Amino acid sequence: MDVQQLFIVLKKEAECPLCLETVNNPKTLPCIHSFCLECLDKHANFARRQLQATIKCPVCQTSFQIPEGDSFKNLPASYHLNRLVDVLALKDGGTQTQKCSSCDENNTASSYCFVCQIFLCTSCFEAHQRLKTTRGHRNVVIEKLQVQDVQELIHRPAMCSQQYHENQPLEFYCEECKVLICHKCSVVSHNRHTMTDTQKAAQVQKMQMKDALEKVKAETVIYENEIRKQTELMDKTKNEILSAEKKMADAVEERIRELREHERVMKVKFAEIYEAQQKHHATQLENFELVLTQLQSCIERGESALERNVSAEILQTYQIIVGRCEELLNVTKPDLYKPPHVNYIVENQLNPGLDLIVVSNTDPLLSLAEVDNQELVREKTVANFIIVTRDSSGKQRYHEDDQVKVNIITQADDQLETEVKDNKNGKYTVTYTPQCVGQHRVEIQVNGQPLTCSPWVLQVIQHQYQFAFQFGSEGKKQGQFNQPLGIAVSDKSRTLAVADLNNERVQMFGFDGSFLREIVLETETSSVAFTESGDLLSNVESDDNKLTLYLYTEGGQFNRYISDEHVKEPWYISVVSDGRIIICDWHDNRIKVLSPDGKNLLQSFSAPDCDAVPLCAVYLQDKFFVSYPEAHRVNVFNNVGEYLYDIGSKGCDDGQFSYPTGLAIDKFNRLIVCDRDNDRLQLFTLDGKYVAKVAGSFFDHNSNLFGCAVSNTGHLFVTDNNKHCIYVFN
Repeated sequence: MDVQQLFIVLKKEAECPLCLETVNNPKTLPCIHSFCLECLDKHANFARRQLQATIKCPVCQTSFQIPEGDSFKNLPASYHLNRLVDVLALKDGGTQTQKCSSCDENNTASSYCFVCQIFLCTSCFEAHQRLKTTRGHRNVVIEKLQVQDVQELIHRPAMCSQQYHENQPLEFYCEECKVLICHKCSVVSHNRHTMTDTQKAAQVQKMQMKDALEKVKAETVIYENEIRKQTELMDKTKNEILSAEKKMADAVEERIRELREHERVMKVKFAEIYEAQQKHHATQLENFELVLTQLQSCIERGESALERNVSAEILQTYQIIVGRCEELLNVTKPDLYKPPHVNYIVENQLNPGLDLIVVSNTDPLLSLAEVDNQELVREKTVANFIIVTRDSSGKQRYHEDDQVKVNIITQADDQLETEVKDNKNGKYTVTYTPQCVGQHRVEIQVNGQPLTCSPWVLQVIQHQYQFAFQFGSEGKKQGQFNQPLGIAVSDKSRTLAVADLNNERVQMFGFDGSFLREIVLETETSSVAFTESGDLLSNVESDDNKLTLYLYTEGGQFNRYISDEHVKEPWYISVVSDGRIIICDWHDNRIKVLSPDGKNLLQSFSAPDCDAVPLCAVYLQDKFFVSYPEAHRVNVFNNVGEYLYDIGSKGCDDGQFSYPTGLAIDKFNRLIVCDRDNDRLQLFTLDGKYVAKVAGSFFDHNSNLFGCAVSNTGHLFVTDNNKHCIYVFN
């Protein structure tokens, strides 16, 4: 490489990445990239105008906070770039050319002494050559610089920049100030500081720098590997996508080929249907034309005889012509050939196997749906209607190939499950069970065509309990009560059990309120529950005023005593469908779950507010629902007894309670709550959403609703321990 090429390389190295000129007053960012100070300031000013507080390095995109001042002048200068700028100035000339370091005239340097390490003007150089002590120094004329000379100039010793020290080399490193200093500086401003030889200090920091760079190199290898892996993954992804795209294109082409083949097959079928029907049409036309020809021939012969009006001919042909007329009039007329309707049904546009040609006498436009009061149906109740298929004459007609399709769509665009039963006589029974209230859209298609009545709007309404009757009064006779509390239903035997507290008995009734029998306990009881086998559980007060559990047969015979090892004061009892027994234990205010035989404690939990007293607990769909009257709420727990959320709060508005007592869950999965002091029942979804209330003249301020129970037949039974009666709702 000659000196000209070297200067080209050095100039490129000293180029500012922003202005692409040789750096002027180079400043180095923390990312070690250097730029002209003016370029950095312009870059920062542009960012400020964009309301940005940071700038990014134009080379590596590292972000830096813009300094509070107006300039980056406090950034460190680049020693290497400043040295390059000095060397480049030797070749380029101009205002930044080197000045003589020997005289005071500020002349432009024309040579450099490598021994004295100073630039010399022409006059000083000549004097330098005349002096005996400097005559043998190695000097080089700047205009005749060689590659080695340039490289030595770049690596020439650094000189002190302090005033009056300019010709002093920076030979020492101040360990305390962390700066390079000359001999004069060490005496004047760094006296008593710890100093190290420049080369020695540099050697130490050089080793530390090498260690740091080795770590960065190791990290570089990691990132290079990651880039290689990422590139491989990118190429793999590209290949996978291209492969998948090709498979898709091939699949589409194959599907197009299948569809074309399917189209050809279907066209053949349509052609066969067309030819068959045309043949039937032609045959029937021939039959009509034959009869017409015979009629016209008879008319022609008869009218000819009448026109000739020859008496002998008329008398001779009368019998023949009249007989022929009667014969032709009595001939059975051929029926008009009414071709079956041809419909094409597509279930899936992209699947050629899910389409169908239906040839049937059924006319969808004349078919109808027989709907009895279908404008209003109740949620979660089985409902149905009839579809009647008819032919073009309006007669009920059945064809085994008829396709009947029914869609019932909710307001949320969910499709309701429907069952279409073919009665094999032209009638189809459609059965469905709406799961939510609101408008439903009913769409009916027969052989791919909508019925004239389709679609129509179906309104689904909530189930509402209507007061039916009440039975019972205050007293001790059969069918009378003295504070009835707990109540339970056995759907198996259609029996109602009532805990008659102060009469110290359990009374059994039919769903119509008819008295069946009683179980005399000779002690108070507040709660009853039927097991899955039909036996009756009751909490009975013992001699020491503690409540314990007894099990009776359905007929009222004592069966056995359930241990009080885990339960001390069972106030309320309910039974889960799998036989588990739920108890509200007033001894420690906890809800306890026993095994079906009552021998093992499976769970025990309480409300977050441990002072709250639970009164009633029921279970469904992996949730426990527990009423806390004094807290005016119902707490909900998951299947392991962890608290989930509350239902209700204190008040008299819908969804609020004043002393909630008994709970029940009906067959529509609605939670029924006896809102005692508000004299009403309230209904909620299992996630706590208010649904409806049951209130009326049958409840008044003298009422004291306590327990409730529901049957699978839709009966709701409620106890009133103030009025000593049972309310029955349907």
